[in-house]
Amino acid sequence: MRSLCVAEAYPWPSDDGYKLRLSNTIEALRLLGDVDFLCMDGSGRERDPAPSGVRVLSAPEDPELTPGRWAPRWIAASEPRRLVRRDFSTARRLAPGLLSAPYDVTLFSHVDAWHATHDLVDGPAVLDFDNLEDLALRGLRRLGPRVDVGASLQAKAIGYGRWAVTSVVNRIDEGRWNAVQHRAAAAVDRVLVCSEMDIARSGCSNVSVMANGYELPWEPVDHDDPHDADKPTFTFVGVMGYPPNVDAVRWFADRVLPLVHRTVPGARFRIVGRSAEAVADLDLFDGVSVVGAVDSMRDELAAADVAVVPIRSGAGTRLKVLEAMANGLPMVSTTVGCEGIDVADRQQLLIADGPEAFAAACLEAATDVALRRRMIQAGRARFEERYTWSAIRESTAEIVRSAISEHR
Repeated sequence: MRSLCVAEAYPWPSDDGYKLRLSNTIEALRLLGDVDFLCMDGSGRERDPAPSGVRVLSAPEDPELTPGRWAPRWIAASEPRRLVRRDFSTARRLAPGLLSAPYDVTLFSHVDAWHATHDLVDGPAVLDFDNLEDLALRGLRRLGPRVDVGASLQAKAIGYGRWAVTSVVNRIDEGRWNAVQHRAAAAVDRVLVCSEMDIARSGCSNVSVMANGYELPWEPVDHDDPHDADKPTFTFVGVMGYPPNVDAVRWFADRVLPLVHRTVPGARFRIVGRSAEAVADLDLFDGVSVVGAVDSMRDELAAADVAVVPIRSGAGTRLKVLEAMANGLPMVSTTVGCEGIDVADRQQLLIADGPEAFAAACLEAATDVALRRRMIQAGRARFEERYTWSAIRESTAEIVRSAISEHR
């Protein structure tokens, strides 16, 4: 059996949540046989080799269109601006000469990949939504404008004006993403989402869950007791190129950490992840360290006392939650931050929304040793029960087999 996987990212090394999901999706297809991987990543960066049994077919995406070119198209089109501004013309020209037809199944990673290439292949097809893009935009819009308290009146006016325009555009694109997602779902045999919650929220009938997972690459340290009760370390892990992550760390540094400092002045907040230049100014805040990218998360996770997930918008599920559970880290999350993952407040983690409640939960997670130990034990057990990639790959392979057998 030969499968085709189509994606706009090269997933090796798997150094962020999406690449981990994509690489493990390809590994699930490898359980069924050889895989052709049509990669539309035109970054040209140095890459790790693909696993044995995976043939990489390079059909790179062109640079995004300039606003002067994509904006008129967006106004006239019925598609969201991300799909309008992306240019896959070279990839579409190259792809037919690269593909081996027919394939037993084609798996599209993201609506973008399906949108760019679905008419180039025939046969059974599976589409991984990963995120529900309409819900992600809705969450950003509902956050409202973010304007620094100390900004000038002119700066505040500009900030509110930009948010008003962006909010109108996002509202339009919410509807467009919803329509595209439904059109794509109707054209494939099976759609994958991250959680049971997203099955209902997708509004599609042919949906199955491929949960996100994590593989523990080292033996975690003991986090039963905090390292230093007077200087607890709260750690956030995430790529700062993702707007919900940027909002999360700014909200925590600006609204939550000062409340924590009232009780524990020595508390520290570490921001770990790529594209840290987007939040470099937070390094000037009392107790905040913008660490940026690291070669390995092992030392950062070992040094943390509490993992924080102050996410206030977005869709899908968060690898950072699973990472904390697997590494035996006490955790505090917003409701949005842990949605779609089988966890409960005061069992595997503490859930709090609003600055005061989140700060109080952080202090409790850092100081209550009995609670820390209960959450660590319950989190590790839930991770091992449901969120190892080895189990997820097996279940995903079964979903693909079913899609093939049910192909109409």
